[in-house]
Amino acid sequence: MPKYPLRALLLILVLLALTACSRHAEETLPGGSTPQAAVADGYKLLRDNDIDGLYRHALPPADYAAMRVRWGQGRDLSQFSPADRAQFAKMMTLLSAPGAQQLLWVEIKPKLLQARQHYQARLPAMLGMLRTMADTGVQRSTQLTAAEKVQALTALGVLSAWAEKTDWLNPDKVYQVLGVLTGTAQKMSFHTLNEALSMPYPEAMRDVGHLWSGVKQALDVYGLSINTILDTAQIKVLSDDGNVAVVRTTFDVLGTPVTRDNTLIKQDGRWYDRDTLLHWRAVLAKPAAPASVARPASAVAPAGAASTHRAATPAVAASARARKP
Repeated sequence: MPKYPLRALLLILVLLALTACSRHAEETLPGGSTPQAAVADGYKLLRDNDIDGLYRHALPPADYAAMRVRWGQGRDLSQFSPADRAQFAKMMTLLSAPGAQQLLWVEIKPKLLQARQHYQARLPAMLGMLRTMADTGVQRSTQLTAAEKVQALTALGVLSAWAEKTDWLNPDKVYQVLGVLTGTAQKMSFHTLNEALSMPYPEAMRDVGHLWSGVKQALDVYGLSINTILDTAQIKVLSDDGNVAVVRTTFDVLGTPVTRDNTLIKQDGRWYDRDTLLHWRAVLAKPAAPASVARPASAVAPAGAASTHRAATPAVAASARARKP
């Protein structure tokens, strides 16, 4: 092994540290440095179950801060009856108890065998009916363009074919999913309905991340790996005029190419998904919740941040007007 002078080793360490710091700084910036990077970074955060990171990435700093200010407002805990609260607490106690997977399996197994006898042959037809309903909803949508409808119908076709041939009532797979369900419940920071609906933003984002991870694990049991699909993303910029760009992602979903188009807009030198930004600005533009509704103490943002979302920039507005119904 070659021997490096001490000064050279120190220089290498300094360069590595600077590179790491630069990379960390880029990762913490919202949006993307290019349209392609904005889309790719979003998929990576989704793969990593980083839900807060996804919000930070999807919204400019002022919009993200405004969202944090509004977090938790408008929740009406009184809409849930004492029976609802008791049932929720019982469910969480059962799911998070030591040995919950085995305890639930003992109770569910006889019912599962009965359901398998009665519904196994009928499931494909039932799922086919659901697909027909979903296809009709897409075709009648006034929010999707013609191209987006084609993309959505293609994705529905692939997922429906997978769902119809999947043995959902397979005892081994149900047992595995029970393990995922109970394991996820044990990671939650709440045990009651009040706790679940009153969590400060950071805890809520961690729990949503755990839930998303649990959903992915459960689907993986049945042969649909979301992470594998995200890893196959091939991203191509279809157009870019410097302010608005259209990016197409092609995924390999169970051996079939499925495409998804995103329109991005540029703000303060960074690129953001237009539809996501417009959605959140519409949400934030609504009147704030009554003062009587408690807001988590952790939802704090710089003074004046809540007013910065009031109007979309010309690029966002122009892009929205150009979108066909």
